[in-house]
Amino acid sequence: MRRLWVLSLILLVACLPARSPIRRAEPTGEVQPPVFELVPGQTFIERFDPPGAGSSLSLVISAQVSNPNSFGVTLESVEYSLRLAGNRIVQGELEPQTFIGAGRSSPLSFRVNADLEGRAPLIKAVAGAYTDTPLVFELRGSTRFASLSTAFETRRDVLLVGALSARDTVTPPDLQLIELESQVFELRAGVPVVQLKIRAENRGEVGYFVYGRDLEVLLNGALIALQDALPTPLPAGQMGELELLFYPNSERLNDEGRTALSAALAGVTTGVELRGDLLLDVLGVDTFEVGGGWNLAGFVSGE
Repeated sequence: MRRLWVLSLILLVACLPARSPIRRAEPTGEVQPPVFELVPGQTFIERFDPPGAGSSLSLVISAQVSNPNSFGVTLESVEYSLRLAGNRIVQGELEPQTFIGAGRSSPLSFRVNADLEGRAPLIKAVAGAYTDTPLVFELRGSTRFASLSTAFETRRDVLLVGALSARDTVTPPDLQLIELESQVFELRAGVPVVQLKIRAENRGEVGYFVYGRDLEVLLNGALIALQDALPTPLPAGQMGELELLFYPNSERLNDEGRTALSAALAGVTTGVELRGDLLLDVLGVDTFEVGGGWNLAGFVSGE
């Protein structure tokens, strides 16, 4: 720090005109770099998409930057690198160009997006933040700041350390049957298929896989198929379409079921219902069962 003080003094004297009425310039104290302080309540994981649903991470680290000097400075830039759970994930630079008065402070946010593809240990550490295991981070960097007459650049050092927690919990999807794209048809003679297209919207900030267990398909109130549905990825904040295929066994249906299935295959518009357990799987975190499950109704007909 003494070298920084001496350098600033030399620069200040060098800038004085040769015939200036000022005999000498003497700083009233050592020049101090800006001080960074973490704001925990505004530091969080904003979005997490596990592998298969995006493999990405978005987070926000918020700080208050204080000026400990007896004169105002402009925080011109912050060059930084970020480590999560000991893993370096990103480096970048902010150019806030923010004036901070003597003894005052100003807010500064680091908004970071990172690709988690192929980084299994880090994915596991991020997932832990959704099960009350905070994600430890370290932000190192150097700053450039300036007074009215002199610019300063600090050595690289630790600026912030702390822990990130998840801001949001897993949000169940909004599901809607797409009637115009759902149908009943025969794959080949004697092999009927019920094809249901479903629009799914994930309004939350955590991506997951959607699947079903013990799903029942009813035509005109008659049970015609019972099976599970394979997992389908649904990234955070996005809308997707699920295609569910069911294969009724005509020989095992009762008269009511065979009648309803035959009518739908013949092109008659027929009421359809989908019921069963709705499950969400966040890879590396947990599997969540949604209360109310699959509960969709509409109409379907043959090709």
